[in-house]
Amino acid sequence: MRTATNDYRLYGKALALLAGAVAVSSCGGDRAAGDDAALSTLVDSERAFAQAAAELGTLNAFRTFLAEDAVLFRPRAVNAQQWLREAPDAPGLLSWEPVLADVSAAGDLGYTTGPWEYRRDPTAEAEAHGNYFTVWKMQPDGSWKAVIDHGISNPPPDSIGPLRSPAPGARSRPVDTVDVAAARETLLQVDRAYAEAVATQGILPALAGYVAPDVRALREGRQPLDGIDALRELLSQQHGSLSWTVLNGGVSSSGDLGYTYGEYEFKPAAGDTAVELGVYVRAWRRGPSGGGSWRVAVEVMTPLPPSSDG
Repeated sequence: MRTATNDYRLYGKALALLAGAVAVSSCGGDRAAGDDAALSTLVDSERAFAQAAAELGTLNAFRTFLAEDAVLFRPRAVNAQQWLREAPDAPGLLSWEPVLADVSAAGDLGYTTGPWEYRRDPTAEAEAHGNYFTVWKMQPDGSWKAVIDHGISNPPPDSIGPLRSPAPGARSRPVDTVDVAAARETLLQVDRAYAEAVATQGILPALAGYVAPDVRALREGRQPLDGIDALRELLSQQHGSLSWTVLNGGVSSSGDLGYTYGEYEFKPAAGDTAVELGVYVRAWRRGPSGGGSWRVAVEVMTPLPPSSDG
């Protein structure tokens, strides 16, 4: 069930003014700043998106930086631009900054994720906090546009770390351009196979075959979980059965980065506890050298409000 806090992230990313504080060079030792121009332009686009939200308002910023076929969750998946055309303006200041970013070897697909905060009065203390997840796609004109935007609300963080990206060894290098349509269908099948593995083996045994060791998991009301062990610990405390249906997704032309989204159902073991319905988004990474298996790099799961359960 969503709380009132969730309403502050009206457009899925109730997020962020970087104000020049985060530079690509803060990726630290994971990947040198000059080694990946695509990553630099992606972070620059995130910075411009956040600046537009601060200067022009959230609604205008999202209209500008979301692709025509982008998806938001209101609360189920909808065409973002159509929803934005009919949405009322959002008051207050939404600010955000990425702490994790990655881009495909071809430089045509990427994602960013990090903390957001909301101020009804821009000069006041933040009254709501959370974390967002955005998938970006390079457009024919060379600009980045967001194709998926979602997130969670959670208590304020103790601190915010520097921007980082996965180590180069976790990513493949392009050899040949893949058949994107075929690669997308393969990834959708992988997501379905993951659901089948969960149904037959249980969620904990299935993790090792489908989730990256350095996965980042976003769950409503919790700080982000970093690493498969943290996700495993959380799931071990949740007793019941989890299933999902993948709705759509996409893959980079280098076949090493992709995303899926869909709807899930969690049935608690206790018979008198209500079933939880929700939506999910996943970023998947494949490598190295294009020969590895797809693994979940980032996962967001959020419950639907009661009025949408049917």
